[in-house]
Amino acid sequence: MPELTRLAAADAALRPAYGSPELPEAPNRWSLLLRVLLVGPNPAPLTPAMSDVLQSPLLLDPQTASTSTTGQLVELLTPIPRGPQKASLIRAIAAWWLAQFSSECDPDLSGNWQTARDGLRRIRGLGPATVDELLLFVGQAPVFPLDRGTIRVAVRHGWLDLPLEEDDAQDFFVRGLREGQIEPRGFSMLMGRVAEAHCGREPKCDACPLQPLLPLNGPLNPESC
Repeated sequence: MPELTRLAAADAALRPAYGSPELPEAPNRWSLLLRVLLVGPNPAPLTPAMSDVLQSPLLLDPQTASTSTTGQLVELLTPIPRGPQKASLIRAIAAWWLAQFSSECDPDLSGNWQTARDGLRRIRGLGPATVDELLLFVGQAPVFPLDRGTIRVAVRHGWLDLPLEEDDAQDFFVRGLREGQIEPRGFSMLMGRVAEAHCGREPKCDACPLQPLLPLNGPLNPESC
C-alpha cells in the first residue's frame, strides 16, 4: 500500500475514534515551546497550579528563564509531573534561544529549522523525538517526531522496517503527510493517543481503531520495539 494511502487510511480511522485534535496555543513561540516541553502538545486539562507555572514571570521570556536559578525553577515546576527534572534543561534551552534569536519571543523559525534542530539536539536531555516535536509544534518545521510509540505503530503495521533508518522514516511521514494534505501536528497527536492506548510494549489490538489496517497475520515485530 503506498505511503499516501497508508497515512490517509490511518488518519481516516483515528479521527472518528479520537476526534480532530485541538492544537496547543500560547501567546508566542517561546511560551509555546515551554508548554509543549513541560506538558506535551495534547490539550489535557491543566490544573490551576500548572497554568500558573506556564504563566510565571520566571518563564515569561528566555532572558528571565536563563538567569533564574535552578533552585527557583525546581520549586516553580513542582506542580508539573517530572517538571522539576527539567529545570536545568529549561535554562539550557533559554541560553540556546538567546544565542539564536536574542530576546525575541516570537521569531520565525521556518527559514532556519535545520540549524535549530542541530542546536537543540546538542542540548543534554533533549532527545531527537522531543526536538522534532518542539520544531513541529513551535515552528511547523518539516519534521515528524519519531517517539517510541509512533515507531511501534509504524513497524507493527508494516509502514517502516527494522532496523529503522531515521532519514527514511522522516521521509515516509513528512512526504506522505504533505502529499496526503494531512495536518502533521494533529496526526502526531493522534498517533500519540493510539500508541498510548494500544501500542505499548505489548500490542493491544482489540478495539484499536487501526486494527483493520494491520497485515493479514497481525502486527509485525510485536516484541522488537
